[in-house]
Amino acid sequence: MAMGYPKKWKTYKFKREMPAPLKFGADGKFKILHITDIHDVEPIMDDDEIREIPDNKDKETLNVIESLVAKTNPDLVVFGGDNVSGYWEEFTYDLIQSTIRKITEPIRKRNIPLCVVFGNHDGECGFHTEFQMMQYMEYANCRSNLNDADVYGCGNCCVTIKSSDGEKDAFAIWLMDSNDYEPKENGETGYDHVHEDQIAWYEKRAAELRKANGGEPLPAILFQHIPVQEELKGFREVTADDEYTFERDGKYFYLSNEILEGRVREVPCPPNMEQDYTRQFASWKETGDIFAAFFGHDHVNDFKMNVDGIDLYQTLGAGYFTYGMEHGGRLIVLDENEPRKLYTESIEIPRITDTKF
Repeated sequence: MAMGYPKKWKTYKFKREMPAPLKFGADGKFKILHITDIHDVEPIMDDDEIREIPDNKDKETLNVIESLVAKTNPDLVVFGGDNVSGYWEEFTYDLIQSTIRKITEPIRKRNIPLCVVFGNHDGECGFHTEFQMMQYMEYANCRSNLNDADVYGCGNCCVTIKSSDGEKDAFAIWLMDSNDYEPKENGETGYDHVHEDQIAWYEKRAAELRKANGGEPLPAILFQHIPVQEELKGFREVTADDEYTFERDGKYFYLSNEILEGRVREVPCPPNMEQDYTRQFASWKETGDIFAAFFGHDHVNDFKMNVDGIDLYQTLGAGYFTYGMEHGGRLIVLDENEPRKLYTESIEIPRITDTKF
């Protein structure tokens, strides 16, 4: 099973008619639906003896997407990575294409703008995320692209939201590829991170937006799949002898709720803790634009914490071809009149089938 590959690709311009800019509504609001860890496959790839199981896993997954979109009526949908279960060896290019069309159908039929980031599993068996992004980009209202610049990964881009009068950029949405896996000191692999050239691109682009905004940082939020290491600051570090602890790469943490809202149901999984990857978060603080970041990866967590003035959110996973009892997504409502405040709600979608899995 492939565990990742060097992804240094040139910027690719997809030739298509550009859709109208995103814009705050007349009420000053802009709604974003974050759907992550969809993990879908084509049911025919699953050879389970009970055919109802893969068929219903697929039905449940698609119902989560359809129900979230219908319930929230968003101005933008963001897929948060692990959109397909790319570790299934039965995948072919045709099945990747049909799976992507299937999970985007509730968005495409409503002509809702779509953005995409990738997770550690999307391209795991060699179906490169560049190929997958081009499938998403076939949808005319997809706002993502392969990369805004020649940097590591795929899908690194910045999408802006115009003011309600359409006169200026009023808000920025950063979409970052947190990549897949990297070697650890013990010879195993750990989760990867946002690389230095990606951070440099973010800082350069943010400076351009700041200049255009009269010298003030343009308010912004960020989406990526793997959370930053700072997420573990929300938990008190203890020793192995303490009760109610969890271990992460040789360190032990207590699940304190002192700065948490929402639910913690599993160990947070930021990048390889044997290395220091705090540069990305430090860059956010130095640049001053990003006040909230949204992650997937940890399927059953939907908590919020504040670290050094920046809110970090986990969004519940959507898909049934992986672990987790609860499935759903997150609504985010931005307000043009209070751009550094937002409303957010974790939404669970009930099951519609009775098959046990």
